[in-house]
Amino acid sequence: MKAIFLQAHGGLEQVAYGELPRPGIGRDEVLLRVHAAALNGLDLWVMAGWPALKLRFPHVLGSDGAGVVAEVGSDVTGFAVGDRVAVDPTTGCLTCEFCRSGRENMCERFALLGEHRPGFYAEYIAVPARNLLKMPDNV
Repeated sequence: MKAIFLQAHGGLEQVAYGELPRPGIGRDEVLLRVHAAALNGLDLWVMAGWPALKLRFPHVLGSDGAGVVAEVGSDVTGFAVGDRVAVDPTTGCLTCEFCRSGRENMCERFALLGEHRPGFYAEYIAVPARNLLKMPDNV
C-alpha cells in the first residue's frame, strides 16, 4: 500500500512516501481504507521523538482520520464492510483500574494512533473496532 512514513526520528528529511505492507488485523479490529487524514501538531513531536517514545521504523504518522471498513475481525460485531466511519485515535488497555472505570484517557498503557501505533497517512489502517463511530449518510 502507499504510505507516508517516518524512517527515523528527525526532521522532514526522515519522512518518505512509498510502499509498505498492508496491515493485518486482530480479532477485535477492522481494516479501514483511509478516505481522510488530518495534519496534527502531534506529527511534529513524533517526528522529533523523545526518550520514552519507542517506535518501530518505518512508522506511519497521522492520528486523525476516517474511512470505509474494508475487512472485519472475527470477533467484531456492529460493523460491516462498506461502513463509513470516523475514528477515535485513543486506545487503552481495557484492564487497568482507569479503563475498568471508564476513564481510558488515564490508562496506564494509553496509546494514540499515529504515535504509538501506525496512523492514517496510508491507504489502510488497522483499528480497534471499539474506536469506530459510524458516520451518518448526510456527512
